[in-house]
Amino acid sequence: MTPTPIMMCFTAGGSLVSIATLLARTRYPALAGIAMLFPAVTLVGMFFAGQTVDTTQLKEITKFSMYALSTTFIFLLVFYYAQNSMSVPKSLMVATTSWLISAVALTGITRL
Repeated sequence: MTPTPIMMCFTAGGSLVSIATLLARTRYPALAGIAMLFPAVTLVGMFFAGQTVDTTQLKEITKFSMYALSTTFIFLLVFYYAQNSMSVPKSLMVATTSWLISAVALTGITRL
């Protein structure tokens, strides 16, 4: 991958984070939640994977990505409840650990 696509990904990702942060400060914070879930990584990842693998492999990646949505739900659920008793950084650490555990479990269940 050349530096140009890397910079494009970096700029797109940073822009989405900035937009979500600005939306969180409005009187419509739900819009920030939607912006945070914009599949920027998925979009860019599928584009570049689509350039390097055949359609069958890309369909397999897509199918497993749909299974993996459950790990994002687990992350958000744990983060939501952890905020009741922890700071945001600690809540994020616990949620990330939960995501990692669920991702390992998912790959074990599907026997990659």
